[in-house]
Order: sequence, then structure tokens, then C-alpha cells
Amino acid sequence: MSEINDIMKILNEGEGKDSKVSLKEIIELVKKHLSALWDKKWIIVAAGIIGGIIGLVYAFNRTTTYKAHYSFTVGGGGQSTPSLGGLSSLLNLGGGSMDAFSGDNVLELIKSHALVESTLLSPIAYKGDSITFIEYALICDSVRANCEKRVEKKKDPDIVSVCDVSFPLGQDRNTFSRAQDSILYAMADRFINYNMTASRKDKKLSFMTYTFKHPDESFAKEFSNAHLEEVSRYYVETKTSLAKKNIQTFQEKADSVRKKLDQCFSRRASYADSHRNANGQMAAVTQWKIDTDIQILSNTYTEMLKNLEVLKLNLAKETPFIQIIDKARYPLENDKMRKLKGLVAGGFLGGFLACLAIIGLSVFRQVKEHMEEREA
Repeated sequence: MSEINDIMKILNEGEGKDSKVSLKEIIELVKKHLSALWDKKWIIVAAGIIGGIIGLVYAFNRTTTYKAHYSFTVGGGGQSTPSLGGLSSLLNLGGGSMDAFSGDNVLELIKSHALVESTLLSPIAYKGDSITFIEYALICDSVRANCEKRVEKKKDPDIVSVCDVSFPLGQDRNTFSRAQDSILYAMADRFINYNMTASRKDKKLSFMTYTFKHPDESFAKEFSNAHLEEVSRYYVETKTSLAKKNIQTFQEKADSVRKKLDQCFSRRASYADSHRNANGQMAAVTQWKIDTDIQILSNTYTEMLKNLEVLKLNLAKETPFIQIIDKARYPLENDKMRKLKGLVAGGFLGGFLACLAIIGLSVFRQVKEHMEEREA
């Protein structure tokens, strides 16, 4: 504690005197530090060489990461239920908004486990064949290569490794084993947390960005493209599901009315053929009833066709979309460090740290000498 107090006294020395530092004193101080650096110049050079070698080795062994970058905007989807009069309630059509996801929620949809897993199980071309993205990812991670080189020995037959699990194209998701589910979930989780980012550039703008990074350039581009397509498909299907359901219900009802109308036409023709010479009131009433049914069904069917067209037009108008503005193209952006850059950066950093250490030791010696002089 006493040493600390002595240092503070030295730093505060000159209290009560003129504490201004002259230009001459500053120049002398700089000269001392430069002299100390010059005396240790070979140490600095050695530190720079060592730093350069370390930087060069790092540049050689560093894994390059490729980035597939996209910018997009979400449009359409401003759902509005058309006015169908009393038919909407009579036919039990669903009303209200079909807005299952807003534009901001698309960012969270991108990081959905279900959609990432679905993309991992989708096909990609590899050496003239089609395999799943997850199989391609395992190849990129050298898992499959290590499986071929490994010695076929197991300590425990109950333990299942990645080498014992495959993800064939077209396998039903519901038939996956526990090991397949675990590996698929782990890879999707890694991609979501470490490989992909999705954000809005500005809250005032509708532009959003998506970036996926991976050590394999081809995988980064193909997976990111397939993933955004899967998100877009799911987004559109979800937003338009209610409208499509309404159209299907309306079409079924219209087909039912048309069937009844055709039956009435057949009944009238059959009745006319069997009662050609009938002049009684009963025959006229029956004929009038059939004609009335035909008139009612014809008007109903015509109205239903009109409303059906309104529903289809509304669906086409309000179908949302994800518009890609900037998409990833080869060559992808990467963080590859060139050998010369690693050499220069490592050498500079090594020399700089050596200079700091030498100056620090010089200042420490001066403070120590000053303390010894005061004690003497």
C-alpha cells in the first residue's frame, strides 16, 4: 500500500508549483522513449517477424466463410372480405382477416425450426444425383468422409452415431427415427443461431435483409435460395388459406345447385313427354311448380357464379408475395484472409505490442528510480 502511495505522490509532485509541462520537457520525454525503442530495435524486429509468421499460419489455416445475402420486401396480402350479401352467412363462409402473418413476423418465420428443417430435407443436385440438403451439409462438414475412414468398432452397440444415420430423399417425415429427429433438429438449431440473420434495414422502410453464411460456397447459395422459396410458399399458403377454403365451399355449393337445376330440367322434359295431351288444372299446376323451381335455381346459380368470381378476383388481388430485390450471385462475399494480408497484419501487431511493452518497462523503471532517489 505504501508503494502505491509513493507512486501517487510522484505523479502529483509539484503541487503548489507551476504544473505546466514545457515543450522542451515533452521533446526530452519523446527522445527518451525513442532511444529506448532504438536500443531494443532487434527485439521489436524479432517480435514483428514472429507476429508475421503467426499471421501467415493463421491465414493458411483459417476457414473461409461465404455469405449469401438477399434483400427483399413483403407486398400484398391486405386482406378484405368481399361483400357477398346473405349468401356468406347462409353458406357458413369464414369471414374476417386472413392476415396470419404481418410483414415483421416474416423475419421470425424465416427462423422457424419447421421451415429450416423442411429446407434441409429438400433436394439439391450433387455430382449428377439428387440428395437432401442435410446430407450435403454432412458432406461439407466432413462427417461422411470420416465415416468411410473410421474403424468399424463400437464400444456400445446401443449408441447410434451420425455415421449410422442417413436422410434419403423423399422419406416421410413421420417415419423418422429418434436419431434422425435429433440430428435434424440440432443442425437446424445451429443454422438458426449461428449461420443466418434476418433483419429490417429501417423501421420506416419495408425492405428486409437475409444473410446465410457457410464454409461451402455452393451450399450457402443453394440453401439460402431454397430456404427463402420455402418461406415464401408457406407465407402465401397461410395468408390465402381462408380465401381458398371459401372458394372451395362456394364452388361445392354452386355445383350442388347446378346439379339440382339439371334435375329440374330433366324432370320438366320427362313430365312434358308423358303429359302431352293433358289439359287438366293438375297438369298445369305441376308444370308451373317445375318451372318455378327452375326459375329459382337458375337465379340462385347465376348469383352464386357472380359471387364466386368476386371471391376469385379478391384472392388474386390480395395474394401476398415476397419480392426478392437483391439476390446472391457467384462469387459470394467471403472473409477470406490473403497470405500477404495475414503476414503484414501479424508483423505490424507483433511490432506494435513489442513497442508498447518496451515503453511500459521504460516508464516503470523511471518511476522506480525516482522513488529510490526520494527514499535516499
